[in-house]
Amino acid sequence: MSIWRHGTTDVDDYPSAIRDNGYYALQCIDAEGRIKTGRRDPCGGHWYSRYPIGGPVLAAPLIIAMVEGLRLLQPLLAHVHPSQRVIAAFLHADFDVAHGLIEMEIASLLLAATAVMLYFIARRQLPPRRAGLLALLFALATSAYSTGGRALWQHTPSMLLLTVIIYLLLGAADRPVLAAWAGIPVALSYTVRPTDSLFVLVFTAYVAVRHRNRLPRYLLAAAPIAVIFISYNFSVYHALLSPYYRLGLGGFLPRYWPLYGEALAGNLISPSRGLFIYTPVFLFAVWSMIRGEWKTPLAPWIAGLTLLHWLCVSALVGAWWAGHSYGPRFFTDLTPALALFLIPYFQGWDRHGRAFRSMFVALALVGLAIHLRGGWSPAVYRWNVDPVNIDHSPERVWDWSDPQFLRR
Repeated sequence: MSIWRHGTTDVDDYPSAIRDNGYYALQCIDAEGRIKTGRRDPCGGHWYSRYPIGGPVLAAPLIIAMVEGLRLLQPLLAHVHPSQRVIAAFLHADFDVAHGLIEMEIASLLLAATAVMLYFIARRQLPPRRAGLLALLFALATSAYSTGGRALWQHTPSMLLLTVIIYLLLGAADRPVLAAWAGIPVALSYTVRPTDSLFVLVFTAYVAVRHRNRLPRYLLAAAPIAVIFISYNFSVYHALLSPYYRLGLGGFLPRYWPLYGEALAGNLISPSRGLFIYTPVFLFAVWSMIRGEWKTPLAPWIAGLTLLHWLCVSALVGAWWAGHSYGPRFFTDLTPALALFLIPYFQGWDRHGRAFRSMFVALALVGLAIHLRGGWSPAVYRWNVDPVNIDHSPERVWDWSDPQFLRR
């Protein structure tokens, strides 16, 4: 809204929201690019979000369209007076009050777009009904729903961009020009989330190996986004990258291996953050990766990307339990990739025995129940602070007597 109203990315126009949220995730940046955090009034510069700029910029047109569309409907909606303040503000196009609901609606729209892209990817190898079932499994029975579809996390646009990249690179087998256009979503992904640097690394290498003659155009397509992103960083931070992107590689040093092992295990199998606890059907996806069952040239590269992502997120992110969130939030970005590795099971569904199919459906339904609850229950989010703040006691993620998804 700051971009729309004033052509700037600072949030100086929201002092009450800044104070009400305890200056969370904000940084005061002066004209020389010096950064100060914490409670500062006056700031002595401008207030900016510390998070990447890519996601808000990509979502801005959708938010503006929704707000302006609601304003156009005011002759009809002005006569509606819901009892809930936020819903009333939403219907009356009051962004400052209803921003949380507007954010959720936009996140849901981006999730739906990701599911549609995944459907079209699956349609290359599956009939319509089975491709639709796979898309629904992704959209409702994974963290794509309970995290990506309920708020505008960085993971939300990251998932959409990943599916666009995969769609273009798979299509490049028949239309090589699509490999060049993949440079745009690859570059955009890095502006959305630092760990999407792995997208840049893996998919650029894939284009260099599989579509070498398209690599110059791929880089040319990515270049304008890179130039704009770097120029923005210099204009605000007087540096190539913002502090949020300046991650070290210390997590891979031997002295950190015990913590690294705990983080990786916690992100995979802990009762309150484990990927295979919250989405157990992805065990089949991992088996599909190991056996190379998804027959496409891109599959080994995506499998490698998934492994790299698991390793790097666990090693580089100090708060590996993902703060106040639900389930395996940090692995949400790769949810579309894991879902695609389930394609071989949908292809050969009739060839599998009844026991196998029953187990697959049962695990998918477990994930559906867990993620639907995560998307609607306030109790599961209170778990993050009750009885102890998870950021102060991350060992709580291993407590099987109080798993987050069962909190009432």
